[in-house]
Amino acid sequence: MERKPVLSIGIIFKNEIRCLERCLKSLQPLREALPCELVMADTGSDDGSREVARAYADILFDFPWINDFSAARNAVMDRCSGKWYFSIDADEWLDEDVSALVEFFSPGSEEPKTDICAVMERNYYWPDFNRGYGSFMPWRLLRMSTGIRFQGAIHEIWPMEGRQGVVLSKVLLHHDGYVAMNIGKGQGKRERNLKLLRAKLEKEPDSLLVRVQMIESGGAEPDFEEQLRAAVSLVKERAKDWNILGPTTMRHAVSSARDRKLPEIEEWIRMAEEMFPDSCFTRMDTAFHAAAYYLEAEKFAESARWARIGLKAHEDFREGRGDFTGQIYGSLQTSTPISEAALGVILARALFEQGLTGEAEAPLSGVAFTVLDKQWTQNALETLQMFHFRSEMDTAPLITRLWEEIGLPEPNREWAEERRAAFFQTALPRFETDYMAREVGDPTFRRQVYTLYKPLAGKCVLGTAAAILESDSPEEQEALLNTVENWETFPISALSHALRAGAVFPAVSRLLKMEELDSLASRLAGNWAELYDILRQTASDDYAGSWQTLAWAQCLAVAAVRTFSWKDGAQEGMELARIFARVEKDFVTGCYAPEMLREGNLCILPPMHRAGWYCARAFDDLEAGDATGFVRLLRAGLASCESMKDMVEFLAERTPELQTQLPSAELLVMAEKIRMLLASYPENDPAVAAIKQSPAYQRVAYLIEGNQP
Repeated sequence: MERKPVLSIGIIFKNEIRCLERCLKSLQPLREALPCELVMADTGSDDGSREVARAYADILFDFPWINDFSAARNAVMDRCSGKWYFSIDADEWLDEDVSALVEFFSPGSEEPKTDICAVMERNYYWPDFNRGYGSFMPWRLLRMSTGIRFQGAIHEIWPMEGRQGVVLSKVLLHHDGYVAMNIGKGQGKRERNLKLLRAKLEKEPDSLLVRVQMIESGGAEPDFEEQLRAAVSLVKERAKDWNILGPTTMRHAVSSARDRKLPEIEEWIRMAEEMFPDSCFTRMDTAFHAAAYYLEAEKFAESARWARIGLKAHEDFREGRGDFTGQIYGSLQTSTPISEAALGVILARALFEQGLTGEAEAPLSGVAFTVLDKQWTQNALETLQMFHFRSEMDTAPLITRLWEEIGLPEPNREWAEERRAAFFQTALPRFETDYMAREVGDPTFRRQVYTLYKPLAGKCVLGTAAAILESDSPEEQEALLNTVENWETFPISALSHALRAGAVFPAVSRLLKMEELDSLASRLAGNWAELYDILRQTASDDYAGSWQTLAWAQCLAVAAVRTFSWKDGAQEGMELARIFARVEKDFVTGCYAPEMLREGNLCILPPMHRAGWYCARAFDDLEAGDATGFVRLLRAGLASCESMKDMVEFLAERTPELQTQLPSAELLVMAEKIRMLLASYPENDPAVAAIKQSPAYQRVAYLIEGNQP
């Protein structure tokens, strides 16, 4: 004889092909451990969901959708024969550990007076489930003999007035139904729910439950703030269920007020604390947002007080202590480990701002950096930078642990990479020359922020950079530079400091790619005066036989030419042009075979090298007294590389030899004849191009074209 099921599992679904099989597979361990039946209602699927359900369900039937969730769920309950009913949705799945449920339904362990049970549910909000979830305790298990059925067209509930329930906190359901909505793909469901809720609100305008449901579903609605204020008013008036729904209402009010900069925020924080001081919603969610708000408002004592309330609530939550009234109807938003860690950061910052340096270290030391996301990694590091800058606190253990822990692949490698990126984004500005100069003038200055990172030398390029900036020994700086693996994140101020101190770079024993050298030279160009000094020093070195040094000089010269303000006519312009020409000549002749440097083959060279080669030859002609050849070759260089235009114009206007040399009568006559000859042809006539290529034209081109190459 077949046993009567102890548990009936009921599901309604429509077009849930994305997640239905995941849900049904998760129920298999429970069905194998207990006598169960699975009853499912299809409310109109056309995406293959029904075929999936057929493979698992004991009873599968069609239920035409009539815009009433309770009607569909009750139709499922009416077909169930178990002692208990377990309601689950298609976008939920049961945790793999079902031991708590099995124990509850085992003979002799069932609580006789219990008619209904809540379970723990995690509502995930983002595709990466580690990014945040809300803890919720919905009623999901009901003794069938009560005869109770669902009520409400949407957000349906079992009416449980006068009945005692228990929370099975070790029974865990996972839910990702909000993910699609948060990434903009659940608009259809949202609109459906809001339509049903608005219809319900017309019938029950004083229902606090419906107002809360409107707040939870209608964050993007134009009347959201109106709904929020109406819900708060109902709590003040102690409307029906105010004591149950009030804590979650005030949590929504405070968090929304902080996000939207609403003027009522402090009033609502006080109201939550006065009316519901023991509620987990007040002690966790409201506490989190209050602590963050008061920190931003620079009311540090209040921020610290609320942060302490939140941290204590997290301890109680882990142990199952506290008032969880209302969690049946709403999920805790900040019950996650990252929220607890964030409160530690907030408390540390708030205490420090009050001058309580000795007390501020402990909260930050207690933060589990492995649970942080990129935003709270940045906040934690900014707090630690403040400690270092404004106090004598020993920050070495904290910065070392922070760096090590954020790099651990917890909860996954992607988070670790994001945390490391946030770390560099926060730290790198503190290595900028201008920033370091401003720090010294700050009245709260104790130590420069970059020195915070010195304990990371050998572990992180920032630590290596800090050690270089703290060193005056070129030999020590060279040794440190040789350890750098990632030049992209290496602070350029440290390289500049080492080069100006006389450190040899690049090291002969350490080959760097040309693109790495080019990138470093471009970054040095952020401070042109320093770049120019480094270029002059490097270009004066004997780099014969040292390809690395020659390549480095060439990269520095190109960066200097590209970033120099040629139109200002500074004195350095002529010297820079000559340095560029000399370095390019050495580089091109050293890297290319003589055959490649013949006029007909130059087109194969990269544009900048062609321009550099023409520039070098131009200065050779100028040294030989051939000003015309100088101008002609500069023109050829400009034709090779348009970005050389400013330098070529500068040289044409400022080269002394061009300004003092007067053309002979013979040249003037020749120029006039050629000008008239050109005028006799249409501009696009092939004869014009042929004339301009002639040696005669090249001699007088600067006269015909106004001496402008």
